[in-house]
Amino acid sequence: MSDSKHLPLSVAAKDGRLQDFIAQEEARGVPPVATSDFIDALDLTIKQPRSEEQTSRSASRGGLSEK
Repeated sequence: MSDSKHLPLSVAAKDGRLQDFIAQEEARGVPPVATSDFIDALDLTIKQPRSEEQTSRSASRGGLSEK
């Protein structure tokens, strides 16, 4: 598949074309990822939105306030 026809993950998810995205990436030689590795990567990337009561000076999940 040429770069001009590259299907980004965001578009594939929005348009319900995840199978097309998977086939594209497999054709490029990208191997499957272990579920646990994927979840670990998501945990590092996705941030939970702050609640309305929490400010930037509020205690974080670890109990220590950020400085």
